[in-house]
Amino acid sequence: MTTDRVKLLGICGSPRDSVTKQALAAALNAAESVGGVEVYGIYLHGKNIQCCRNCGVCLKLQCGYCPVIRDDMCREYYELYRKCDGIILATPLYYMTATGLLQNFMSRMRPFSRDARQGAFGSRMGGSIAVGGMRNGGQDFCLSVLNNMLQATGTNIVGGGVPFYNGASVCSGNGSELKDEIGMAEAEALGKKVAYMCKIVRQGLRAAGESVASANFLGFEDTQALAEGYRVRGLG
Repeated sequence: MTTDRVKLLGICGSPRDSVTKQALAAALNAAESVGGVEVYGIYLHGKNIQCCRNCGVCLKLQCGYCPVIRDDMCREYYELYRKCDGIILATPLYYMTATGLLQNFMSRMRPFSRDARQGAFGSRMGGSIAVGGMRNGGQDFCLSVLNNMLQATGTNIVGGGVPFYNGASVCSGNGSELKDEIGMAEAEALGKKVAYMCKIVRQGLRAAGESVASANFLGFEDTQALAEGYRVRGLG
């Protein structure tokens, strides 16, 4: 991986190789077209990804991966997640929310929870894509769920702004091919916006130099103030 290009990771939470993968591919291709962007994809269909058990072993060992559960959650996934400048989550709607597969994947990022609490991902930009069988099939609620997952890690949310608010809403029509022109346009715009914002943040950080601390991304002037903020809130 080169250091002068921003890295954008897409994660597809569909248990099937279907329209959601196509929607994410449209977003990633659009992001790559911006230039200066490397895109990577993690596609979870056919994978056995179990839910985090919250045992805390990964934090005690500080190993950067789950050393307890034996499934398809490979170390490459952790590395891609840890190093990316931007991230796009994509899921089909299952009972009007994200698939359990995607939620399990995100819960398994617990090895980086200590880093997130120190602002390590505070400069990261993220966006979401929700694919429903109908035009109004619960996409807005699902996008909020996805965005909440990203915010829980300290990621900054890139929505669509005025055109499509909190993310890309796609209608699959329960078909095997993506024919939704509106949804495709939203996915492509989202991909480009995440890419542009990642590049802008990268350039801003370079210009700011050492004047920016990771604690700033959490709203504190330095690590000492951050520690005091956690103490006041009883978080230790």
